[in-house]
Amino acid sequence: MTDVHEEVQLLAQKIKAVIFDVDGVVFPAEVTEGWYDAEGKPIRVKTRSYTDGQGVSLLRAIHLPVAFITNEHGDHARAISGVVEKWNTLPSSTKAPGDGGWPSVHLYTGMGGEKKVVAAKQFLQKVGLRSLQDCAMMGDDLVDVPLLRLVSLRAAPAQAEDVVKNLCHFVAKRDGGKGAIRDLANFILDARGIDPTTLPPN
Repeated sequence: MTDVHEEVQLLAQKIKAVIFDVDGVVFPAEVTEGWYDAEGKPIRVKTRSYTDGQGVSLLRAIHLPVAFITNEHGDHARAISGVVEKWNTLPSSTKAPGDGGWPSVHLYTGMGGEKKVVAAKQFLQKVGLRSLQDCAMMGDDLVDVPLLRLVSLRAAPAQAEDVVKNLCHFVAKRDGGKGAIRDLANFILDARGIDPTTLPPN
């Protein structure tokens, strides 16, 4: 009879794609306001962890497609749009799949609550998967619950709301925007017996 940890490791071995919420996962669950551009438009200042960026690279290096889904849209989604664009221009992103190239990072904006499920299904179609049971997902708040309930491996950052953490198989040691993505990536690699030092960093 397997224990809970072993069961979660089995889930991590079987998933074929990973989905992340954005605010509270990629970025801390906070925003700095009071900044304005040259035209007087408000700018939302957000920070992220390079450690998490490396976590995304590790997932892609083992050929797991990655998607980010956020309720933010337009100018409010500018920060994550820039990050995803950067990830998709890394050296391993520009190689052909048969030549060690990584799968592209997908981004869906303006999709919250039940719309996250719609976006996730669009992502599956793009990467050739059929079921949300092929996916892991990390979210931190109520808006993520509809999608979390449908995936195989449910994950949350350390600061996530208790109602979310109680749904999840895996809770990161670190907060969103401060290493939570890397914690999940490390767990998936460890479950598969993969040494991260053997993978290309970017």
